[in-house]
Amino acid sequence: MTDPRALYLPSRAKLNLGLRIVGRRDDGYHLLDTVFHNLTLHDDVAVSRAEQNGITVTAEHDDLLVPAGEANLAHRALVLVQQAVPESARHSLHISLHKRIPNGGGLGGGSSNAACVLRLANELLGNALDVTTLAGLGAQLGADVPFFLRGGTQRGQGTGTDLTPATEPARHYVLLVPPYGCPTAEVYKNHARQWQETQDTDSVTSITVPKNGDAAVGIGMCNELERAAEHLRPELGRLRQAVAEAGYAHVRMSGSGSTLFVGVADAGLAEQCQHDLTRALTETEHRDVKFVTTTSGPAIDVDQPTSQIPATVRFQPPDPLD
Repeated sequence: MTDPRALYLPSRAKLNLGLRIVGRRDDGYHLLDTVFHNLTLHDDVAVSRAEQNGITVTAEHDDLLVPAGEANLAHRALVLVQQAVPESARHSLHISLHKRIPNGGGLGGGSSNAACVLRLANELLGNALDVTTLAGLGAQLGADVPFFLRGGTQRGQGTGTDLTPATEPARHYVLLVPPYGCPTAEVYKNHARQWQETQDTDSVTSITVPKNGDAAVGIGMCNELERAAEHLRPELGRLRQAVAEAGYAHVRMSGSGSTLFVGVADAGLAEQCQHDLTRALTETEHRDVKFVTTTSGPAIDVDQPTSQIPATVRFQPPDPLD
């Protein structure tokens, strides 16, 4: 493919199948042991050659929209790539972003968008940057951006950027998306306060993962940020309890919240789960919780050229009358 006008990637959501806090650095960054797992649920991201940098954002529903502009994480990723490539390769690019992933719920939509832009912009600017360099740029944008450059299932350690492949059976997932988020920084602050009350952070031992590589089993399918998130949002704790009482005690939170998820073996069980939970929550304070049914995603997606770009983000040539 020579000098493509535009390239496309599905920008996938992720779950943290498990998450533990195993320490904290002197600079305040928390050290994690987590399992990232990507999903078929995705935004659409296309990057095209343009006269000047820009970003356009559309969405399946208005409540999924995010601001377009230079503060958008995808646009910041574009600028980082342009600054990192040789000056002779630099060119203005435009991002087209179509949103399906709920915002601010621990599903990583913004980081996933940024990772896609890193890949696509690099391709359009001549592939001047190797995978290690892209991962370094991604880490500047967010701790989970390097995961989205790899995809599949990865065990994340350190600040979440030290990645090793992990195995996890493909599943169907029912996501519960509350009409409120949990500010990540506040959740971590709450966890730090709770931790200091109970144990010395320097004495926390590393997590041992079984030799079979099933990392989610190895760290117990738990999320140690749940308590901290529920302190900020007590209704989130009541929601999780309601889901458990409806027969799904293995419900878990992704990342720092507020999305909860239930993993099941097949589509029939996912449909039954959503039916049961809808019935259980309809006449409660949780009636506005939205459901999204999805599945485990592929290991990695391949950049798709102009001819394969979906209509949601299809490249539109400039109007000659403008």
